[in-house]
Parts: sequence; C-alpha cells; structure tokens
Amino acid sequence: MKVYAFDVDETLEVSAGPILLQSLMDLRIEGHIVGLCGNLNAFMTRANGWQHLISFTLNFDTTPYLGGLIPKDIWLKCFRDTAFPNAEEYILVGNIMGVSGASDDMGAAERAGWRFIKETDFASVPRVTATDAQIPAVRTKKSTTKKS
Repeated sequence: MKVYAFDVDETLEVSAGPILLQSLMDLRIEGHIVGLCGNLNAFMTRANGWQHLISFTLNFDTTPYLGGLIPKDIWLKCFRDTAFPNAEEYILVGNIMGVSGASDDMGAAERAGWRFIKETDFASVPRVTATDAQIPAVRTKKSTTKKS
C-alpha cells in the first residue's frame, strides 16, 4: 500500500488543476491511502462528498494558533514518521514552483523524503492502464510518438 498526498491549488480540478477527483477515488479503490497536503478550504468547499475521497489532510492554516504556516515538508515528514510509518512508498503529487504552480511541492517532497510526481505527469496517465511507476516512461513515449 502506498500513501499519496495531493496538493490542491493548480493540482486538483477543484482549484484549476489537471487531476480529476475520480483519480483519488481510483487510488483508494486500488487500496492506497489518499490525502491532501494543500488548500483544505478550497477542497472542502468545492468537492461535494470530499470526506469519501481522502483519508487525511495536512498543511491546514495554523496562523491563528501558531502565528504562521507550518512548512509542507514538516507536515509530510511528521505524517510519514508518526501517523503511518509502514507504507510501501510515500508520494506527493503537486507543482514545481514557477513552472506549474506557486508552491514548491517538489522541494517539500525532496526535503521530507517523499517521491514527487508533477501534477501534469500524474494526470496524463490513465489510472486504469498504468501505475504511478510508469508515469515518466509513458510521458517520454507520448512526447516522441507521432499521431496519425
């Protein structure tokens, strides 16, 4: 079983991203743990039945309580080390800052020891025919194959 954490803004369809919410349900049906590490408010207010799609949420606004946001890599590391330490793999799906979004999800994943998948790479692979491990190969293959 793998753990997938998704950024929200510019990642999921509810906030200008390419990933359909159905993809989250597909991962859950496959037996993976699926959650968020992003804009919880945007997700909850725009995704009907959101509680059926995710098992956890990280990176909510702690400003009123702690005086600021806790960095995303800290949330990811804490979750991996304390909440669910025995997963096969930990994967953050999100943005590359300045390339595909405003948040540094790739950097956060690297600092936390999670594998990173760019949102457009994840969205470009049909979940029924490919595993997340095939994403880079499929993307490369698609970019070099001519369509008739």
